[in-house]
Amino acid sequence: MRNENFFVSLQVNMKTIIITMLLVLSAQGAVAQQTIEDIRKAYAGVVEYIGMMSDDFPGEGIPPEYYHLHASQMLPATGMHKEDIRLYYYDVEEENEDEPRIYPLHYLRFATTKYNYAAREFYEEYLYDEKGQLMFVYAINPDVSENMLPYELRLWYDGKRLLRFQAKKFVGKLEYLDIASLRKGTFAEEYSGTTVPEQYRSVVEFLPERAKGFLAMFKSIENCAYVGESENN
Repeated sequence: MRNENFFVSLQVNMKTIIITMLLVLSAQGAVAQQTIEDIRKAYAGVVEYIGMMSDDFPGEGIPPEYYHLHASQMLPATGMHKEDIRLYYYDVEEENEDEPRIYPLHYLRFATTKYNYAAREFYEEYLYDEKGQLMFVYAINPDVSENMLPYELRLWYDGKRLLRFQAKKFVGKLEYLDIASLRKGTFAEEYSGTTVPEQYRSVVEFLPERAKGFLAMFKSIENCAYVGESENN
């Protein structure tokens, strides 16, 4: 009888543990999904804000505010390499609204880069929060497959860990390889999940490192080029 009671108690405890684990995993999934939705809204807001920037200001739009860097290099084996980087910044919110700074502090909000190696063209976007933590990456990359077929890659982060990874393969006609045309093309989803499959790992792993590089670049430029007092040191 004691043995029967022991096994019954063990089964009940195991069921309780399993149910608890499922509830925890479900809650974590719901939180992650909500975070992703918040990131999507933040991304849409930034893109809309950048879209309002105009070189014709004050005639129209809002003043363009970003750092723009261009590099041209002749590289061995691959030939002419060009990279175009834009670092969009937001103002840091004032802690003391009674004595606002004449020149507000900035933080990097969004970075874009377009570059090539030989005939292969790449495009990347990085979204940051006010603490400089990476929130989202969007990339067009032709190095996922051996046939140089372009892929769209999206990565969502909660600041420290990857929440979701999505990969889409280009399924249209490759009449043009330029990024502007590709972004208007058709991509079909190949994978969406919380991990990065081996097929994409080598391409994906360097993207967060690129994000760190752009953040460091922004801080360096801000310290040298901006007249306001800096807290980026």
